[in-house]
Formats: sequence, structure tokens, C-alpha cells
Amino acid sequence: MATGYTTTTSLAELIPEITLTVDYIYQHASLGRSLVNVKDITAQPGTTVEFPRFTEVAASTGVGETSAPDSHAMDIVMPTLTIARRSVYVGPGDLASRSATGNTAQEIGVAMGMAMVKAIDARIFSIVTATTNWTTATGATNAAISLSYVQDGLNLLERNEVDGALAGVLHPIQWRSIRSAFSPVVTATDARALGIGFSNDVSNEIIRQGKGNFYGIDWYVNARIGSGTVNATGNVYNGLLFAKRGIGYAFAWMYQNGIEAQRDPVLALTKLVLNWADSAGVIYDSAVCKLYSTG
Repeated sequence: MATGYTTTTSLAELIPEITLTVDYIYQHASLGRSLVNVKDITAQPGTTVEFPRFTEVAASTGVGETSAPDSHAMDIVMPTLTIARRSVYVGPGDLASRSATGNTAQEIGVAMGMAMVKAIDARIFSIVTATTNWTTATGATNAAISLSYVQDGLNLLERNEVDGALAGVLHPIQWRSIRSAFSPVVTATDARALGIGFSNDVSNEIIRQGKGNFYGIDWYVNARIGSGTVNATGNVYNGLLFAKRGIGYAFAWMYQNGIEAQRDPVLALTKLVLNWADSAGVIYDSAVCKLYSTG
């Protein structure tokens, strides 16, 4: 690449490299999209995205051998999400670009891509923000999260007949408490951690890897999950326990290649804008459980 950016090199060299970098970062750094029900409507018109589902049908019991069973209503409900524009805008100046060392295009692309995936994860994981007024929730506003609360949340979903694989996402503050529950206690005589023994395979794995699977649930740690406030001094940290189809995410690229570039000779910079449109929301209330705590 040329040592400086001109109108020609900005469009012919800089933009393709940034586009490729953003695509790579978007696919490999995002957590939220891999855990929820995603609909990509880039090639479709409109801004409203539907997630249709059938209502539950009841069965007749005690039907006589020669009598007709009752007719049961079956309906379809249409949870919808309305996508809205999101954007990352960076304007590298010519002088700054000439002075930079390394691959400026790659560095800008990484920064724009990470800003995008952080915004996407925050949108998905912040679908439930209120402290306690959620249909399916467990936890405490004056205590840390514990394995007992996790068990309560799992039981709530089981009582709602939520089947299939579940995923759990906890705020790092919450995960610290869970990780501590699996960690062995170091006594005064074990100050150098020489005599520590692990109680089971799950504890061993969590200590080795820092995260893991327990109660049949894959757990993830993400600081992008929303939190609220109890009072002026206390924070409520939110976690989520959910089935994949419980949360919907709708997405559309605003431009085919992701990035649009515009040269501004007066300001001596190239305006780089990454535009997309998205929205996230709960599709099945009964399949999403909030785990809240103050630690």
C-alpha cells in the first residue's frame, strides 16, 4: 500500500481491506448471535420482522368410544421486531494516516468491527433490564448470585416445559461468585496452595478453564449484559438463562459491502461509515429467565 492516502488509494486499497477485516471480526468475536434465533433480512424489503409461532393446543380426555371429541382452537401469534439503523463512523485524516505505523487499514477495520459486535451483543443481552418485574426471574437485590439461584432459574424453565438445550450468560461480577462456589478453600496451612484437592470433575474443569458446563448448561461470561440500580450505591447485575428460540434477533446490512466511503478534500480525511440495522427481543417469555443479584 502507498505510504499516504489519496483519493485513488483510499477507495482502491483502503476500503477493500477494511471491509474484509470487519467481516472477519464480526463472525468471530460476536457471542450473542450464536445463542439466539437470528433472522437476516438483508435481501428483503421492510423493517418489521416476524417470528411466528403456534399457540399451545390442549387434548381432550375421557372421550367416549363413539362420541366426537371437542374441537380445540389452534392459533398463530406473531411476535415482531422492528429494526433500526446502527452505525460506526470513523474519519481517518490524511496527516494521521501518513504518520501511522503498521497496517492502518487493518487497525481501523478491527476497531470498527469490534464496535459493531459490542453493540450487537449489548442489544441482545440487554433485552431484560428491569430488576425484578420479569415474568420468569430469580435472584436477590441484596445478595450475590449463587448456585441455589441458578437451580431456581432452571426449575422455573422446567416448570414452563422449556425443552432443548439451554444457554446461560452471566455478568462477570456474577461469574466471580459462581466460580468461587466451585473453587476449593485455601486454609492458613495451605497458604501456598500446596495441599488443595478438587472435589469433582466439574470443579476441576472450571478451575482449569475459567468457565464450563454445569447442570447441563453451557455458561458464558459477558460484560455486555445489561445491569440496573438498586439505589445510589448498589448495582443490580443481570444474567440470562434461556432457550435459543426464546430470544429473537433481526439484522440487515444497509449496504452490500458493509462499509461506505466518502472522500472529503476540504477536511483532508476519508469518511468511513459502517451501517447496519437490527433489533432484539424476547419471543417466548416462558423460555427466558433472568438471574439478578448485587454480586
